[in-house]
Amino acid sequence: MKLGLFGGGFKPFTTGHFAKLARAIADNDKVYLFYGLQERKPPKISKRTGMPLKSQQKFRPIGDSGKFYTPELSKKIFDIYETAIEREYPGVEIESTPGSTPMRRIFEVVEEFVENPDMYDLVTIYGDGDTLRQYIRQERYLGDLLRQGKVRLGSISPDSYDDYRDEERFLDMVERSEESSREALGSYYPNMSPEDVKRLQQVRGTEVRDFASLSTGIDEAKRFLPPFLNDNEKQQIIDLLQTGVEPLTESHLRYFIRGIIRG
Repeated sequence: MKLGLFGGGFKPFTTGHFAKLARAIADNDKVYLFYGLQERKPPKISKRTGMPLKSQQKFRPIGDSGKFYTPELSKKIFDIYETAIEREYPGVEIESTPGSTPMRRIFEVVEEFVENPDMYDLVTIYGDGDTLRQYIRQERYLGDLLRQGKVRLGSISPDSYDDYRDEERFLDMVERSEESSREALGSYYPNMSPEDVKRLQQVRGTEVRDFASLSTGIDEAKRFLPPFLNDNEKQQIIDLLQTGVEPLTESHLRYFIRGIIRG
């Protein structure tokens, strides 16, 4: 029994993210996809004035529209992805992580594996180089499992644990993992050139938000949404991105707080 673990913030989930999920699906009997949802923090209240202070919480912009990728918008988009993944990939369990982080949830699964090592033959954690480095630093959680070959970082098996510790060998494994993810992604686009598949893999969520914010960029935005979504689901996501959410002004916050106080 092989288990794949993949998580991230996904604002939104793109073909680039799907490349790793596609690799995980191909490699494993079961996959957990942890989808990070940012929570909206309530405004802090000034002890001096009793009024809400200016929020320090940051949300990702949607192009130059003046609108933002808020927790409420993220949840609506997540619901579309969840429905599609459950329909297309029965071996994938998708879970949102409000109040937690994808990395924390992955460690919770690994801790269960430590307590019951017969659960799986191999657990593979997927991510980019920077993300995998964070797992390497968690020696107390993963050190022994990595040495035993029970947990693997990326889709390429190391020759030894030292491959994770040596920067050159680590980068080589990351590059080969990216190549294997690109190969898995390409299997969903059999008529596409290798260069175009690579572009699908390298797209960033910022680009998709930027494209979606423009009437002239809708088709391009859809191109970078994963293939498990049907045309209607892609359009729903574009519509949500174009609707977006404008930031709350100070007057909005005051009205909100007064409403809470008055009940």
